[in-house]
Formats: sequence, C-alpha cells, structure tokens
Amino acid sequence: MPQLIAMIIIVVGAMIYMFQTFGGTGDKIEAVAQKSVILTEINNIKDGMNLANKTNSLEITTGTAANRAHTIEGLADLEYFDKFINTQITTSAANTTGNENFNIYKGISLGGDATTAAGSVEISLVVPTVNTNLNTDRPGLFVKLQGDLADNAGFLETQLATDLASIAYLDRNATADTDRVVFDSDGEFSAQVTGHSTTGTDTDGMFTIYYKDLQSGKIKE
Repeated sequence: MPQLIAMIIIVVGAMIYMFQTFGGTGDKIEAVAQKSVILTEINNIKDGMNLANKTNSLEITTGTAANRAHTIEGLADLEYFDKFINTQITTSAANTTGNENFNIYKGISLGGDATTAAGSVEISLVVPTVNTNLNTDRPGLFVKLQGDLADNAGFLETQLATDLASIAYLDRNATADTDRVVFDSDGEFSAQVTGHSTTGTDTDGMFTIYYKDLQSGKIKE
C-alpha cells in the first residue's frame, strides 16, 4: 500500500508539472516532439557543412567564382549531405537557374520534397560577406519554421535557442539568408552587417545559427 500511494503521488505530481509547464493544452507537448525533429534536420545540414569546412579546395563565402560555394545547392552538388537530401536539393522544381544559386533545403521529415511542397522547415546557407579572417568568420544556417509549425514557431524558436546556447550564437532577428553578422577577434558576436533586417523578432520562427566550432574554412572541390 505505501508503494502504491508513492506511485500515485509521483504520477499526480508529474501530471501537475506537465499541466503547469505546458498550459494543459497539449500544444506545447507536441512542440517538444517537433523540436527534436527540427534539430535532426538542422544537424543533417550542419554535419555536411562541417565536413565540407574541414577540407581544402573551395571557400564557403559569397561570390560565384570557381573556388566558391555560396549556397546549399553548391554543397549538395558536391554530395556533402545525405543522398536523399542531396537529391532533393539539386532536383528541386524551384531550382531552375542551374548555376548553384538555389539555397533552400526543405526538411524531408517535415513534409518537404523536390516538387512543390515547401514543408514545415526550410534551411539555407548563410555565408560571410567577406572571408578574410578564418579565425572569426563563420558560415551559418538560416532556419524558417512555417506550415504545420507556424502556431508553435515562437515557442520552438525559444526552445531551440536555449538548447543551442552553449554551442552556437543565434541571430534571432534574421528574416532571410541575406541577413549576416560579424564576429570579433574572440569569435563572439560583434555587429549586424549593413542591410540586416530590422523587422525580425524572437518569436517569428526565423533565425540563423552560427556554430562556435564551425569557422570559415575551405571545402573540397
């Protein structure tokens, strides 16, 4: 009997905690599950970018010269991501230019595909405006939450910012992959680059992740 009472107390306590934490609606409980899927999609692209960053032929930076990779497509063409991700990016119906200017990965696990579906998360490569200081400059990943994630976008952005705080700087004011920031000699956030959006908020589901261990470098040709 004492054990049963103890179990009831634990269960009730957990239910009260869940109710207080998530408002008893279930929406944010669902968002916690969504967050893990979003992180997986982000990490899939981050791992490919990190792999590319460790080799030594092309630079991740702006420009279209032969020794530059400035888009998600540029990395997908070089097969730095999972096979299915590479194919989805390089064969996307929206990728009609054929010159590596396409810069959107539509998260496969959240409804994205290569034809018309945008999916609920889009990830794009953000490159440094200039690539002159390999000790501080770093590429980033612009993330846009939409579709089925729109209702929980603010909560998800805040949760992701908390989870990534120790390993990345998040530019939560970014609203596009053209919004860039610069870092100081210690690798800390310094300033927004001229032209950066002034309309972004901490709850709009749009942000750029700059990983502290992912500095600008060279990538394989």
